[in-house]
Amino acid sequence: MPASAAVLRSSAPPFARGARTVPALVELALVAAAIAWLFPLFARIAPLDPGRDQRFLDRGIAVVGLPDPVLPATCDEVAALAAADVASALCGRRHGSSSTRRLDPMPAPLALAIGRATQAFAQPLRAAEERARSLGSDGGDSDAAVREHADAIAAIESDLAPFVERFQVGQGAAAGPVPLRCAARWVESSFATRPAEADTPIADLERPRANAVLLLAAALDGRSATGPLAASAELPATPSGTSCASGGEALAATAALFADARHSLDNARKNEAMRALTHSAGTQWAAAMALGFVFVVWSRHAARPGLGVAAALAAWAAAAWAARVPWPLPGSPEFVLARTDASWHTPPATFVVVLAAIAVVVAVASLARRPAVPHSAPLRAMSSRVGYAGFVVATGVGWLLLLDLSLTGHFSNRYLALYHQGHLWLAMLTLSVLVFVRAPLARGLAWLLSVVGEAMQRASRRVGAFGFGVLLVVATLAAVVAFGVVLANRRQFTSELGRIWLIVGAAWFFFLRAGPLTERLATSGRAIFSFLRWTWPLLLVVGVLVAAMFVTRDMGPLLIAGYAGGAFVAAALAMWWHHRTGHVVVAFALALVLFIGWIGGITAGLFAVGGHDSVAAARLESVTAPFASINDQLALVSWLQRATPPEGFGLGTVPWCGFSSALGCSGVPVQIHSDYTFTALVGVFGPLAAWAGSLAAALWLHRLIRHHGRITRGEPRLVRDGGQLGHDGQALISWIALAWVVHTSCQLAVTVAGNLAVLPLTGKTFPFVSYGMTSLLINVAFLALCLNVDVARAEPAERRRDG
Repeated sequence: MPASAAVLRSSAPPFARGARTVPALVELALVAAAIAWLFPLFARIAPLDPGRDQRFLDRGIAVVGLPDPVLPATCDEVAALAAADVASALCGRRHGSSSTRRLDPMPAPLALAIGRATQAFAQPLRAAEERARSLGSDGGDSDAAVREHADAIAAIESDLAPFVERFQVGQGAAAGPVPLRCAARWVESSFATRPAEADTPIADLERPRANAVLLLAAALDGRSATGPLAASAELPATPSGTSCASGGEALAATAALFADARHSLDNARKNEAMRALTHSAGTQWAAAMALGFVFVVWSRHAARPGLGVAAALAAWAAAAWAARVPWPLPGSPEFVLARTDASWHTPPATFVVVLAAIAVVVAVASLARRPAVPHSAPLRAMSSRVGYAGFVVATGVGWLLLLDLSLTGHFSNRYLALYHQGHLWLAMLTLSVLVFVRAPLARGLAWLLSVVGEAMQRASRRVGAFGFGVLLVVATLAAVVAFGVVLANRRQFTSELGRIWLIVGAAWFFFLRAGPLTERLATSGRAIFSFLRWTWPLLLVVGVLVAAMFVTRDMGPLLIAGYAGGAFVAAALAMWWHHRTGHVVVAFALALVLFIGWIGGITAGLFAVGGHDSVAAARLESVTAPFASINDQLALVSWLQRATPPEGFGLGTVPWCGFSSALGCSGVPVQIHSDYTFTALVGVFGPLAAWAGSLAAALWLHRLIRHHGRITRGEPRLVRDGGQLGHDGQALISWIALAWVVHTSCQLAVTVAGNLAVLPLTGKTFPFVSYGMTSLLINVAFLALCLNVDVARAEPAERRRDG
């Protein structure tokens, strides 16, 4: 049944109207079945707590009560007196011009921070002493009581020993870490022993002390740059007759110690959160999928989309607080949970409050606006009955894999599932918002692209075709170079930006060429020149992507972009030939031949010239000789695939670290959660299930866009909006959905082929299953554009007669 059948209203009999609700009921049943199928599997994860080698049990004692970062306040007082290189590295824009004033003794913020830090490290020692004294006062005089008392004290000392050794805590309740005590005394001694001034400028006299003060503040903040800067900076002399190391060495040791101490508290919070997540992940996932489905269905009937956006923001803010979701975006120096403690009386984190406040503002703004005229807006329907259900399965399987890898895989991957909790929350928030704003977003993007196209046509008419071509090439090269300079060494981010560029650019090309006014381009002139005039925007889009990836040295997406670009060029050829000749079968045959030849050429070119790039050469060597290559990752992946039984090892029993009982993890590569997700699926569920899941993912992607071709012809569709005519944006949305599905299908195929050592790995993930926030967010954003379609309303007969 077409998607439009679920929403078109008519005077049909009741049984016919009931039949039109069947697709919605089928969709609901499939979503419920997907949740019911995967939810019991999460119960197999809970017994794995506290993880392999008890990795989530706190070893040692976390340091509580460390001072807040003190370097900014110290920079405000001292940076102008320090050396330019030290001040610039530690203070950034906070350092001003040089000063001639004297540096008073230790700045007050730094002295207070040293005192608080000393007390923070001494607190566990005092607590242990109090516990020992309480045991002594409660004990009896019998031999058994004495032995029990001695054993309890020995246990306290045993628990405290790792803390004392780890943080080099000296004797005495107020001693604090030895490196901190040495560094602080050294800096204080520099103020007590001022050299004779003579004719030496004050700035030269104060510079070593100012450098030492800044570096000590940086060490208290755990800055990694402290050690290298201390090794090269001008510093006061180390006093003689002391058992401490040199001032520079004491600063480096203090910085390393405080970085470990600050991370110890974060790691303790992460361990506690991971242990809780192990038992609640299934419930959280099922509730998130159900809540997301509510918003998807609501978006099809919302008269005020703004209220839906406000409700989504408020609901996901509440969900973050209830589930103690970690803040997913990078940039925060600390690990931030939406609810710090497990207690329900704990106030929400700042980002939860901000989301709730934005929800209130959006709701008020939506209520203040007049709602849309009911008969002017297009009807909305699902694009596929399996659309959201497939998303549920993919995210559920992905989180199961990440939980298993966190609990039993590489130690460095132990927090993957916890981070993914935040990523999935943000993805569901993105999905819930975009399903409401897809229509205005599409109209705005279509308008913007149309304006850009019109501006390019006017520029071509004004300066001529040749002059416009030169200007376009120069502007494109400048933009590519700027892109490479600004985003150098951010390969994951540039890969996703390149993917968005290719998808939106291809959609824009087909959107422009779908209208009847472009047929003249296909029918005029000789065939080769006509084809080039027809396809030059698409060739420009592909060329810019290739150039940008070379500039940023991000070769990962090139292979996928090459395959997807071949599909787009082949489709452009078919469209051009159909407009030129009117033939359908011949156009399809030409496109098929071009695509096959393109795939073969790209693959052959990869093996022929890929060795000129060091990264590509290493991956090609790994493909051709996995057991002899320096990079043995494919050899390890092949081992796991061959060692896996037909039914898979099952959750919690996959030998991610091999079968050896030795310490460490010498099994599969660390990137098993991203590049080698297909192999992870093989290890857990077996090869047959992994292949079935991959083919089902490809079929699901096709089903997402199948009904888009029935809803729109790909050209702008005019609708009445408030007494005016305008296009509804569905055509562009459908082209974007199609381009995304084509690109994602190529990514899926290349990822699986890379795991099977057929093609070199590209560093790209398995869609919706692998770990990776940026990839997940972008895929979910495109999915939100696919899930629903706008169906044009049938104009009433009275209005047609009046018009």
